[in-house]
Amino acid sequence: MLSVEKQMLFLLSKADQLQSQDLIRIYEKRGYSAPYIRNGLSKLKKEQYVDNPTRSTYSITESGRSYIRSINRKPMLYSTTWEGTWHLVLLSFPESERKRRDQLRADLLQTGLGLLYSGVYVSPWPYKEELSELIHKHSAGQYVTIFTGKLDHGEITSQEAEEIWSLKEVNRVYEEKLHWYDEHFEPLLQDTLNNRSSAAFEVYALELFVLFLTLGEAINELYLIDPMLPPELLPVNWRCRDILQKLSDGLTTVIDAIPSDSDYARFVK
Repeated sequence: MLSVEKQMLFLLSKADQLQSQDLIRIYEKRGYSAPYIRNGLSKLKKEQYVDNPTRSTYSITESGRSYIRSINRKPMLYSTTWEGTWHLVLLSFPESERKRRDQLRADLLQTGLGLLYSGVYVSPWPYKEELSELIHKHSAGQYVTIFTGKLDHGEITSQEAEEIWSLKEVNRVYEEKLHWYDEHFEPLLQDTLNNRSSAAFEVYALELFVLFLTLGEAINELYLIDPMLPPELLPVNWRCRDILQKLSDGLTTVIDAIPSDSDYARFVK
C-alpha cells in the first residue's frame, strides 16, 4: 500500500465518514490530483479496507482498522526485547496462482518479513494479527504454512540480516529523509509557527494540517521499508531509530500546534 493511501485510511479511522471531495480538497493542497485520490480510494475499497455506502461517501472497515492498528504497533518493536525466536512463513502457491502469490509476497515484505530462501520468509517478530489478516485478504490459507521456533543450525547473523532485509537501502532512505527534514521541513514549520499572529485562523490551521500530512507521509514511507529489527540483528552504529524518533518528535510539535477548535483537530488529537 502506498503511504498516501495508508494516510487516507488513517484519516478515515478518525472520522465516521468522509466524502471523497473532503479528501480531494485536503490533498490538492499537497499537489495530488482528484483522479489520483479517487484511484487511491478505489484501491482501498478493492482491498476491503474501506466501504462506499453511498456515492462519494467512504468509511473504514474493521479490516482497515486492523491494518491501522498493526501500523501503529510497528514502531514499538524498536523498544521490544527479542527472545531469540524466529517466525517463518512458507509459501507453496501453484504456478496458476502466481498473481495472488506475488501480491502476498509484497505485503509480507511491507509488513517487515525478509526473504530467507525462495518461498520462505522470516521475521524475529510474530506478526500474528497481521499474518492472519493477510492470509484472509488473499484467501491464501491452503498455500501458507507458519512456523515458530529456534534455529538449531544456521543462525542468522547481523551481516546476513543486512542482506535479507536490504538494510543498506533502508539506511539510505532514512538519511535522505533526515536531510529533507533538516533542510526543508523544519525551516518551513518554524516559519509557519512564527507567522501565527499574522495569518488568518483557518489559513494557519490548514497550513499546519498540510505539514502534518506531509511529515506523516514521510514517516509512513519509513514504516513501510523498515523491518525494525532487534539490536542483535542490526549493523553497528544504526542511526535509523534515532532518525525516526526525531521525525516523530517533529510530528508531535505539529500536532500540538494545530488549534483544538479547528476543523482538523479531530484527525490528529
